[in-house]
Amino acid sequence: MTTDMNSVLQGARPPSSTSRLSRRSWLRRMLGRREVILLILNIAFIVVVSQLTPYFLYAPNGFANFRVMFVGMAMETIVLAPMVLLLVGGMFDLSVDGVVNMTGVLTGVLLVQGVPIPIAIVSGFLAASAVGFVNGFAVTKLKMNPLMTTLGTWWIAQGIALGAAQGIPPHTFPQAFKSLGQGDPFGITMPIWYAILLLPLAIWVLARTRFGYHIYATGGNREAARLHGVKVDRVTIVSFVLVALAAGLAGMVYAARLNSAGPQTVNGLNLRVIAGAVIGGCSLGGGEGTIWGGLLGLLFMTMLTNASIVLGVSPYWQICILGIVLLLAVGADALAKRRVASG
Repeated sequence: MTTDMNSVLQGARPPSSTSRLSRRSWLRRMLGRREVILLILNIAFIVVVSQLTPYFLYAPNGFANFRVMFVGMAMETIVLAPMVLLLVGGMFDLSVDGVVNMTGVLTGVLLVQGVPIPIAIVSGFLAASAVGFVNGFAVTKLKMNPLMTTLGTWWIAQGIALGAAQGIPPHTFPQAFKSLGQGDPFGITMPIWYAILLLPLAIWVLARTRFGYHIYATGGNREAARLHGVKVDRVTIVSFVLVALAAGLAGMVYAARLNSAGPQTVNGLNLRVIAGAVIGGCSLGGGEGTIWGGLLGLLFMTMLTNASIVLGVSPYWQICILGIVLLLAVGADALAKRRVASG
C-alpha cells in the first residue's frame, strides 16, 4: 500500500525545475529565430488587414487576390532562391533586372526570326550565364567592388535589351513557347511550378550539401575558408552564375506570359528580392540566412504592397512604406547583433 501511495505521489509531483527550464530554453530559441518571428508577423498581418478590408482575403471569389499575389511573388521567388545563396556567401547582385530584360528580348528576337525554340532558349541562358560569369570573375579574380561591378553589368545588359529591341519589343511567339509561362498543369500556373521546383532544391543545396557548407564558410570568413581548403573564388563565381541563370529563366517566363518581350519588363525586381532576403535574416556581410527566411521576408513585402493597393494607399507612398520596413528590419538586426556582441 505504501509503495502504491509513493508511486501516486511521485506521479503527481510537478515537473522538475530542470524540465521547466529546458522547455523555456527551447521556446526562447524558437522565438529567437527570424523565420518563426516572420511567420508570426505574416499571420498577424493577414488577420489585421482582413479585418480592415474584406477584399484582402476574400473567400467567395476563390481567394482571387491571394492567387494573383502568389503568381507575382512566384516570379520573384525564381530569383530569390539563388540570391539567398549569393548573399549567404557574402556577395550581392544588382544586375538582375538587366539580365531579366536582356534574356527576354534576345530570346524573343530569335523566336520571331524563326529560330527553333530550344536553340533560342539555350541562347538566352548562355547570354545570362555570361553576365553571371563576368560578375563572379571580376569580383574574385580582378578584386573589383561587387556594387560597382554588378551595377555596370546591369547597365550593359539593359543596354543590350534596348539595342536588340530597337524600340519594337518582339512579340507573338509560338504557342509551345507561350505555354512555358501561360500553362497551368493541375490548375497551377507555371510560375508557381517553377518556384515549387526551385525552392526545395535551393534549400537542400544550402542545408545539406558540401557546396552549401562552403557558401556559409565563404560568407562567414573568406580568408579562413580559403585556408581550410574551400575554393572560395569558385563558390562565388558559381553563385553569381546561378543568380544570372535564374534571372534568365524569369526573363523567358515573363516573355512567355506576356507574349511580348519588352526591354523594361521589370524594374526594381533585384532590390525587392534583396530586401526580402535581408528582412528574412540574410546579412549583407555574409554567413547568415536561410531560404525559408528569405521566402517569408519576400512574402511580407508582397503582402504589404498588395494591402496598400487594396486599402487605397496612394502608389506614390507605397515605395516609401517598403523603405521604412526595410530600414526597421536592418536596424533591428543590427541592434540584435550589438546585444549579442556586448553580452
